[in-house]
Amino acid sequence: MSIEGFIGGVMMLIASASSGTVDSKTVLNSAILADKAKQKSEQGTWGASAHEEGHQLIKDFLREIR
Repeated sequence: MSIEGFIGGVMMLIASASSGTVDSKTVLNSAILADKAKQKSEQGTWGASAHEEGHQLIKDFLREIR
């Protein structure tokens, strides 16, 4: 799971909760997201993911300006 995916998942959960619509899909997605974050914390790979995301953002930016 990338950091970008994690942030996007959190934002979608916040948006669905703020609209007042909390259904089984929202609960399942939040449980999956929490489990993936826990696994990443236990493995200690947040730093590596941040490093990789930084490189990907730079590559995407360079491709856009070409």
